[in-house]
Amino acid sequence: MDNVKDLNNFSRATNKTLTLPQGFTLIELIIVIIILGILSVTVAPKFFTAKGFSEYGYRSDVIAKLRLIQTKAMQQTQSSYCHRVLVTATKLGTPDDDECAVSPNFGEPWVDSVTRVKVNNQDNITFSTSNMTDDYFSFDSMGRPSCAAPCIITINGEQSLSVQIEAEGYIHAL
Repeated sequence: MDNVKDLNNFSRATNKTLTLPQGFTLIELIIVIIILGILSVTVAPKFFTAKGFSEYGYRSDVIAKLRLIQTKAMQQTQSSYCHRVLVTATKLGTPDDDECAVSPNFGEPWVDSVTRVKVNNQDNITFSTSNMTDDYFSFDSMGRPSCAAPCIITINGEQSLSVQIEAEGYIHAL
């Protein structure tokens, strides 16, 4: 019988020593709060604003549209086709008129197309050009631009990003 009492006392004693403390210490909680505070100050604002990121989207879109217009110029080699690119402060793409003899323009109202880019008013972004005598240029049947190479289209906003068209027709981001 004494053995049973000793066994019961032993099991109670081991249960008390095997219990682990539950919860976090004050130091652990303070460290987690500090880390969350640092993350909220540095990372969270980037998720709620598009500052500086819109330019990258427009640059990718401009490169895609220019390459499409260039590809069409290389595939449609008949002289009746005019593959011009008109660049204004907020629009870039093929103008409404198909004749190379007239001055190009974008008609009103704006018509969306796979060969056009229009800046949203809320983005506060503009396009500008370098090495172009006019606000437009065209691609020949070999995909080369008619402007003085290299043709540069700059996307201006929070930061300025550029797209360059080389003399042989290579279109790339700077």
